[in-house]
Amino acid sequence: MIRSLRGMARIGLRFQFAYRSEVVLTSLTLIAQVFLLRMVWTAVYGERRQAADLTLEQLLAYLTLANLQTFATMPVITRLAHFRIRTGTVFFDLARPVGYLPQMAAFQAGHTAGALLLLSPVVPVVLLVGSITSTSHALPYAVALALGYVIGLLMALLICLIGFWTMETGAISLLYRLVSQFFAGTMVPLSFFPGALGVLADALPFKYLGYVPAAIYVGRLSSAEIARALLVELAWIAALWALLWALWRLAHRRVVINGG
Repeated sequence: MIRSLRGMARIGLRFQFAYRSEVVLTSLTLIAQVFLLRMVWTAVYGERRQAADLTLEQLLAYLTLANLQTFATMPVITRLAHFRIRTGTVFFDLARPVGYLPQMAAFQAGHTAGALLLLSPVVPVVLLVGSITSTSHALPYAVALALGYVIGLLMALLICLIGFWTMETGAISLLYRLVSQFFAGTMVPLSFFPGALGVLADALPFKYLGYVPAAIYVGRLSSAEIARALLVELAWIAALWALLWALWRLAHRRVVINGG
């Protein structure tokens, strides 16, 4: 089983580097995005020292981190599942001795590893156009980011299973990407969200994919707030895991009823 999962992870890693032109364009896009955000927010701040309790330096560091995180952790398995369900090749995934969900998780892990390798030459350039400095919160940041990655993976797996009913997850995946990036705070920190929108963003799990880890890194959250955020992340993981397990039982039963 371990060997099979390693094989899926290797496939996910190679998938990340399958198209060299796309790799180059993606890297340039990430650099340009961080640079443009720096220009825009520098102009927005103007002569002000801070807004929403964030200095310009903290904001730029936050935005740089949030976008690097999103690039590295964005799920690709929703597209893979969409293609394989539509073409019927998901049958071979279900026929393997390793479970379907572990296969998808291993593939995503390999793809994420590839994204991290891809970031290695990009990060120095991004750091030049961003404003990331050292921090004393590196450990809680890493823990929060890892837990946030698990939350994102579980939500992506849920979308994969929805395809067993809809046969079409392209629109759902696109909607998920737009909503998750917005409420993860990759373009605008959640502390800038007004009224009901801020309450909604605080209630959803998406903030743990971007805002919370980056806010921890720049010192935006106190020790008590960090501890609470980590506990809530664990609670979200438990809830999403239970939902995923229940949905998988229904999805697998449906496939068997339909003759595979």
